Amino acid sequence: MKLFIVNLEIKEARKLKNTIEWETYGVEQVFTAYSEEKARELSERVKPDLVICDTGIAADGGLGFLEWLRGRYSLVELILIGDRLNQSSFRTWLRLGILDYLEKPVQEEQLKENLMRIADRAAARKSEEEDRRYGKYWRENHILIQEVFWKNLCLNRIHGGPEKIEESARQVNAALDKDSLYKMVLITLGNQEEVHNTWGEDLGEAAIQNLARAVMKKEGRRSKVIVIYTRIVIILEADEFDGVEERCQTLAEKCRRELGAEILCYISGTIFCEKMAETYSTLLAYSKDDVLHQNQITRVSGKRGTREEGIVIPKEWSTILYTSNPMALVQEVEKFLVPLARMGQLTEKNFRIFQQDILQLFFTYMEKKELSAHELYHNQEIYKLYKIAILSIDGMCRWIRACIEYMMGLSGEEHGERIVLQVKNYIRDNLKQDITMKEIARITHLNPDYTTRLFKRKTGMTVKKYLVRARMEYAKKLLLTTELSVSEIAVESGYDNFSYFIKNFRKYYEMTPNQFRKSCF
Repeated sequence: MKLFIVNLEIKEARKLKNTIEWETYGVEQVFTAYSEEKARELSERVKPDLVICDTGIAADGGLGFLEWLRGRYSLVELILIGDRLNQSSFRTWLRLGILDYLEKPVQEEQLKENLMRIADRAAARKSEEEDRRYGKYWRENHILIQEVFWKNLCLNRIHGGPEKIEESARQVNAALDKDSLYKMVLITLGNQEEVHNTWGEDLGEAAIQNLARAVMKKEGRRSKVIVIYTRIVIILEADEFDGVEERCQTLAEKCRRELGAEILCYISGTIFCEKMAETYSTLLAYSKDDVLHQNQITRVSGKRGTREEGIVIPKEWSTILYTSNPMALVQEVEKFLVPLARMGQLTEKNFRIFQQDILQLFFTYMEKKELSAHELYHNQEIYKLYKIAILSIDGMCRWIRACIEYMMGLSGEEHGERIVLQVKNYIRDNLKQDITMKEIARITHLNPDYTTRLFKRKTGMTVKKYLVRARMEYAKKLLLTTELSVSEIAVESGYDNFSYFIKNFRKYYEMTPNQFRKSCF
């Protein structure tokens, strides 16, 4: 909701604006005006949902302004603030639908009660309107119902030509025109394991989906962004084509900054609705074969031509594991695979076969060393890497490295405790900086993935969660021991995004920083 405070007393208006946690009552923006003239002018521009008006704003107690406002915005909610209520004014206010009146001086608790009633009335009115148009089931599930339609269309579950597709869309009120052109963007994760470890699979995809909606959205429209298994699909209409690469780049930057997610975007050419299933299949195949991940934004035109040739691993690789530097195998694998990918000789199929050959090489080594080969499957972290290794050359190399680390027993107690202490000290000394796993790995002289796994095994939490905890504890300390403003504390704690700091603090302590500070004094 947009709130409009109209009051002759500037000090009163500012106090009202700054002392209430307006977002609690569904208020997103707060505006002020100190005269009837400015109030009318601002109302034309703002189109308020809720107005708190002082009856002293005009000689007629604000009745002229309120009648004008009600005539233009019939659903606006009104709260009046003034001196003792008189009977004649009361009748007029009832006619205008003004049900909330507060005598001066306004008590904060009384105002909050009125705000809660207004929020409840607004929610009830919205529910009644949606029930009248669609029915209760639709109101509760219409977003999900429309997403299922687009998902079924991409998965070729809606059979028939353009007319059949358009009719199916009409049944769920989905915006589809059989004669319009569309584009499709397929989004995959380049660092799927890291994102899933940090956020969880479902939450990670949902967060990227919400960011995609925000970036792709045109004014007054809800973008078509759906999740198909672990991938995000964006369906663009013709007036959304311009600047699609730039918006994908913006989305990639937001995902990296806010979620630590490295996304890859595959953009189709223009298509009609009956080609969506075929286009999704093409983009999916292309993304699976794109094991190099050289380009963050890729335009895909037609099916990708590849040469299906078997991959034979060099015989000398089997001896590398027995040397003093078994990790050299990782570099050899990368040098071997990259040229094949550039020549189009790596596909999802032969990449899987390659992984099985490497696995056999490891089993042979472990048998000779009298180690339990099945542990490579039973180790949860290694098994996770095994499942996603075929998504990229980088993923394959991470899995191979993890297997070698396990086989060589690089996770001794003393070694692990020292690494964890290094990471904790670095975080403590650099809270204000942008801390990345790449930088942490640099100071530990270890692979970022291995450092992450080791830290979680020793502490029970990821490095990111530990970093958030350290920042929250530091912010709490500053709130208790300094007079710094909340925005200054956010910066000192390593947050350049003020709203993100508030969100994290509230999630961690179940209250805002201001509420926490007030509760302690």
